[in-house]
Amino acid sequence: MADRMLRDRVAEAVRAADLLSDTGSVLSLAVEALSAACPHGLALAFTRRGDGVGSVAVSREGRLMRRETMPRPQEPIRWVVKLDRVPGWQQNCWIEPIGAGVHGKDYFLRVNPLPMMLMGDARNPPDYGRIMLCRDGRMQAWLGLYVDGRRGFSEREQAELARVATQLAAPLRLAAVLEGSPALPSLSPRQTEIIMRVSRGMTNKQIARDLDISPATVKTFLERLFRISKARNRIALIRWWQGAGGPDLLAD
Repeated sequence: MADRMLRDRVAEAVRAADLLSDTGSVLSLAVEALSAACPHGLALAFTRRGDGVGSVAVSREGRLMRRETMPRPQEPIRWVVKLDRVPGWQQNCWIEPIGAGVHGKDYFLRVNPLPMMLMGDARNPPDYGRIMLCRDGRMQAWLGLYVDGRRGFSEREQAELARVATQLAAPLRLAAVLEGSPALPSLSPRQTEIIMRVSRGMTNKQIARDLDISPATVKTFLERLFRISKARNRIALIRWWQGAGGPDLLAD
């Protein structure tokens, strides 16, 4: 029964990602799947948005908790691992940081007491495992499970959690990408044509010749683009466009 429930949860998470479901649903299904693999723990999943945390889902002993019920740490969490340069051996795979020597249990006493607060135990540091979903070494999403440190994980739970976390990697990574993708700026077709040629390094005269318009018209469009983007020069304008997800389809 438990194995069937676990398979169903994993399958639902994968389907949710395939159907481009909302990030919150993918995270909720992921923590439910992890809880099914180890029912006596607290599962946590979140996406990374900018320098902070995006969507969050928590499941405690198989019961999904609402985000707004989560206690907030009084101080920002000081991460042991640099989130923009996660070590290769810790990317996209199940890791049990205490057992792997990433840090000791005093981490939860001195640096990050939030898991202890979530578990309702302010004295006993938990044991835990997690998977950090990364792209180019940068963490995009996090999925983990905390258990009573006095009990830890059984060998069967360790194997099952590693297997499930690996299966959930694809939908979680997709959810993080979808949530983190900035909306394209609303530009007119002509503005788009011009900014894409600017990204190729073309001058105003070259753009005018290519589009069969006057250099003065190109200048007028660029002035509007500078106002929209708040960019001070062409390089800043290109960075704004690419940072907003603009395709550089004409680049060599």
